Amino acid sequence: MIQSISRFMISLMMVLAMGVFLSSSLSAVAADAANSNPPGANLFENEEEDEDEDEGDGILHDAVRLNIAAFEIRDKDFKFESLITGTYAQLFQAFEGKADVIFLNRTPVIKDGDVLNFQQDALRMVGDNLANDGLNCTFSFSNLSDEDSQFYTISGLCNLMYSHEEGTRKVRTVVKRAILSEANYGVNAWISIYEDKEAGVILYADVDPK
Repeated sequence: MIQSISRFMISLMMVLAMGVFLSSSLSAVAADAANSNPPGANLFENEEEDEDEDEGDGILHDAVRLNIAAFEIRDKDFKFESLITGTYAQLFQAFEGKADVIFLNRTPVIKDGDVLNFQQDALRMVGDNLANDGLNCTFSFSNLSDEDSQFYTISGLCNLMYSHEEGTRKVRTVVKRAILSEANYGVNAWISIYEDKEAGVILYADVDPK
């Protein structure tokens, strides 16, 4: 009987000791988990933040819209400015009564290397000939922006078209590489990219954020 009680007591002590060991081990694991991931922390939080940062880098710079405006002078004594800051309405106000708009275009979203075409002309019969009157331009757009700065340029060719009895007279002009302003919300910086003083025609360009 005494031997049975002794064996029972030894077994009971072993069970209690095992329980204490398991409890201590679980507490240590829980403490480590709490230190590495505070309450409420998301195990995937850092990964999601990194993805958001990657997606956010350069969003403003990657894709933009280009505004092109062309004017023809009416007042021969009027001189165009090389830079006009303001909205579309303010741009028109600057030329009111002094120059006529030939066209004003806003492109779809464009990216580096895109080729753009702008055309505004009237096709008519002049005597016995079909002729055009207007402007036709093709530009190459470059977006060399990075995370720290914005850098946009355009260059290309324009045909000024004049209708005559003999047909269409074309004046081909080269638009040299022009650096454009930064793309900012609510602020338009219209930069002169080409001017034909003899014909009295000027082109302005502006970049808008996507």
